[in-house]
Amino acid sequence: MTETESENGLKVQNQEVPESDTIAYIRRLIVFIVALTVLGLGYPVLQFTTAIYRADLPVDEITSLASTLHNDISFKIPVYLDIPTTLDVFIPDSQEKLNQFVNSKYPELANFWSLDLKKITPGIDPEIDYVVKLVQDENENGDDAVDMSPFSKETTLKVSQNWIDSKLVDQVLSSVLVDMVFKEEISELVSIINNRAKELDKNIVVPYSPNYNLVFSLLVENGRTVKWDIETALKQMKPFLNKLTHYTNFSISTQVQYYSKTEKPVVFDEKKNAYILKESDLSTFINFGDWNLNTHDMDPSINFLVYFPESNYENKPWVIDHLDNGAFLVKQWGGVYIFNKEKPILEGYDVNITELELIPILEIFTSQLFQLLGLATFPKSPSMRVDTLTRLTLFKNLKKTLENLHSLVKLTVSLNEISIPDETKEHVLKSIELVKLAISEINQKQNYHNSMTISSKALTISDRAFFDKEMVQQAYFPNEHKMAVFLPLLGPVTSILAIALIKILVSFKTGLKKKKAD
Repeated sequence: MTETESENGLKVQNQEVPESDTIAYIRRLIVFIVALTVLGLGYPVLQFTTAIYRADLPVDEITSLASTLHNDISFKIPVYLDIPTTLDVFIPDSQEKLNQFVNSKYPELANFWSLDLKKITPGIDPEIDYVVKLVQDENENGDDAVDMSPFSKETTLKVSQNWIDSKLVDQVLSSVLVDMVFKEEISELVSIINNRAKELDKNIVVPYSPNYNLVFSLLVENGRTVKWDIETALKQMKPFLNKLTHYTNFSISTQVQYYSKTEKPVVFDEKKNAYILKESDLSTFINFGDWNLNTHDMDPSINFLVYFPESNYENKPWVIDHLDNGAFLVKQWGGVYIFNKEKPILEGYDVNITELELIPILEIFTSQLFQLLGLATFPKSPSMRVDTLTRLTLFKNLKKTLENLHSLVKLTVSLNEISIPDETKEHVLKSIELVKLAISEINQKQNYHNSMTISSKALTISDRAFFDKEMVQQAYFPNEHKMAVFLPLLGPVTSILAIALIKILVSFKTGLKKKKAD
């Protein structure tokens, strides 16, 4: 009951009308319906609008493949023996001793990498197949000699009759194959299996890509016209690039730039009548700030640069200190050649770098390209080196593909709020399919070129899966951010409901007390 003062000064007592049970019931019913609507309809809508789609990934299959890759692959390289018919009986014994030699010296390679000795047959081409030719030395007491072809995959082994009589031919053969012909390949495979990357890979080799852009640039120090027959000369390089078509695809572009000054001035040596470029300055020779060397290509570029100094017009060469030729390698970037014109340049004539002058330069660039791609320095035969690179990169690609997929699985497990779109799942399944196909091509057909192409596709698709834009943008949207977005909407609704529920509870308790008092 409350008192109020009227206009004439009289105090009037206002008596509160108690709420009827019907009205109280209706009010409680309304609050209950609103709360039920918010919970029954609002919560599912909230869940639906904030739900993150997570496609099911084949976690167990990825984990299994990643852990057993080394055991699933079996490289079996055929080696054809060109031997006299009288020595055919030595092949089974030689095979057994070769296997023992490899497995005892490199236990990591057991059931993973081996050589398969076979008798040579018509149609075997040393340009394509590994061939060991045994030649008997007429000198019975002569020492064995090894001659590895610098052009093909043929190795000639000269043995004496004493070696044959002593049954030491198989021992010599094992040593030649393991410690010479396949030495670099075996060493690198063991390093990969044991997760020990060589310094060569870390410092010089460009990261693998299924496509490269080879950029050949002529940089002229001044503005005088210099021509070069690069298009014609590049035809001499094509056979070497063709050997790598299964490994990667090359696109070639050329350019000429003028007024290309070096970042540091070169010192002139009067005694040598030449400009001396110090070896310590080679790392800063390329003027990335002023030289327009960016090709804006989507694929990685490997650059080969021919620099034409202005001193050529004075017949004064540029010489790199402590280097015999004017070429040097820039790690993970490309190669540079300082071009010194041998003959004096006649006044008023434009300079033309001829095909004959460019061919030895391109031979140097080819050697540098092999280094940048990671080709072994031994043996000398490009066919053997490319073969080795193929098998090594094939295994690296498969290993890297499964590492990408395994890292993706770990990421999705550690971040429950990250999205896994169907496109990512498709990429994962396709990568696994290609990995299995590449392993099948290795084990059943020993088709390394085709396996290389398949492994390259698997690696590319696994990269797409790991760096899917839908996943990357969700990686930085945790649950706390969702609350920040929805709190302005949920706050007023929940506060009104909470206050109404509190009032109902208070009135309910008050009603209970009155009933007890009555």
